[in-house]
Amino acid sequence: MKKLLILLNGIIFIIFIGCTPNITGDEKTAEDFIKYQGYTIIARKGEIQKYTLERSKLYGGINTLEYQQAWAVQTVEPDKYFGKEIVVYGYTVKNHPMQKEDRNAKDGVNVYVMLCEGNIIGGYSYPNADVVGAFSSLDGKTLEEVTGLSYKEWQDNWKTKYSN
Repeated sequence: MKKLLILLNGIIFIIFIGCTPNITGDEKTAEDFIKYQGYTIIARKGEIQKYTLERSKLYGGINTLEYQQAWAVQTVEPDKYFGKEIVVYGYTVKNHPMQKEDRNAKDGVNVYVMLCEGNIIGGYSYPNADVVGAFSSLDGKTLEEVTGLSYKEWQDNWKTKYSN
């Protein structure tokens, strides 16, 4: 009986190790960053997006809104990343500041980490709920809090800078 129990424990251990995802490279960098921020990962979404950043992605139609929202809450300007590949990894986390402020975040917060050439350049967050709204910064700040501008002021500046 004791040998059978040891054998079963060994099989379970092997299955567990074999089913655990081996996270490396950019994804490991992103995950380590999330943990460093003090968030607890409750779900991994993996690589959710990969694109080459071009000026045309930042202004000029409905297809640019996602990029505008994501880049609006960064502390870095997108200009220095033009022509470079941006990779985005997604996670659902708890212990996020947004959970204290937004009742829609009771089931966690989706956090997206942006990397370029293996380095974290920023990210954004959004409640883990079926709601409509704009992205917040990685730590849950609004566009206004990040930029110090009203939405209208930011929009005018963005249009001037990134419209063709």
